[in-house]
Amino acid sequence: MQCHSSLQSFMQVMNPELQHVCATNVERAYFGTAPTLFTLRCAYHDEAATEWMLPQLYDLGEYCGVKEKLDKNQMIQLAHIIITEFGFLKVTEVMLFLHRLKSGHYGHFYGAIDPMVIVTALRFNFMRERADAIDEREHAEKWAEWEAHCRQVAQERAEAIAAGRPIYPRPVAPQKAASTGLE
Repeated sequence: MQCHSSLQSFMQVMNPELQHVCATNVERAYFGTAPTLFTLRCAYHDEAATEWMLPQLYDLGEYCGVKEKLDKNQMIQLAHIIITEFGFLKVTEVMLFLHRLKSGHYGHFYGAIDPMVIVTALRFNFMRERADAIDEREHAEKWAEWEAHCRQVAQERAEAIAAGRPIYPRPVAPQKAASTGLE
């Protein structure tokens, strides 16, 4: 994570214009080193995550072009709900979600931005996509470990054959247990 001396410095870099970058680098959005919403609170102050979220939500409202946008109170409440319920998300994941929301990935708004639609899309759609991405990554890592193990075993076998050693060690006869005298 790049270190920022202030929340304002962080917000200048991690602004809504970066949402498309998160969408084009999904792997980095999920698995990069960006801070979580909870980390913002710890690094700066209790309302830091909320302060970061407000421009993100304002940008969503401006983009959607609906008649009824979120008012400041709704944006603050929505930010608090997202932070409370999903504070473990990295800011890049939130930006990826908002980009997907703006692109119609989760449906669209009808005349007004509905905070419940946003939270529902985050909870039931984005979180499933995130879980799938994590599962795929873990599967790929385990597969890579298995392939590395297979290569190592094949190399050890080839070396043993070349050296004239048995491929597998000879089984050792089980030893009798020492007598305790209580038998």
